[in-house]
Amino acid sequence: MEKHPPLPMTPFDILVTSSELQMMKLLLPYIPDFYQRFLAFFIKFSELQNTIRYFNPSGRGHSKDSFRKETSSPIDILEDLRPYIGKDAETLDSILSAMNIMNMMQNMDMPDFSQMGDLSGMMDMMNMFTGNPDDDDYQDTENNTKKGSEEYERMDESSSNENH
Repeated sequence: MEKHPPLPMTPFDILVTSSELQMMKLLLPYIPDFYQRFLAFFIKFSELQNTIRYFNPSGRGHSKDSFRKETSSPIDILEDLRPYIGKDAETLDSILSAMNIMNMMQNMDMPDFSQMGDLSGMMDMMNMFTGNPDDDDYQDTENNTKKGSEEYERMDESSSNENH
């Protein structure tokens, strides 16, 4: 049988499970079949009783605020889920990375992609990604002349050494 690392206890399980119940759960596979069933029912029933006591409306239970978290972002919630999902953690990591990139783009002072319809907006966007038009290899589109060194050709132009 393949060994998997044990999953951490959820915050809720920590509230309703005692160390004695945890020990019984660990010993359960070593007990004869006939007793396993009764012990398993006892463990789950004890957890149910602890849950009822915790959420008792009379107020004698624990403070409900100790279990409650402040409103979190979706990224925080997904990061809290990560230790419990096992083999799907890579998929979750990809989702978290994409969400972090989207948040970074929203927080950056980038122009809207809706400005792409406007030619000046498109040029501004291109300049932002390619650099300043004052660079040495900048091509002057009005005079159709290339400034800078001739030894480096632009990739969007055909090479003078190509044979068609």
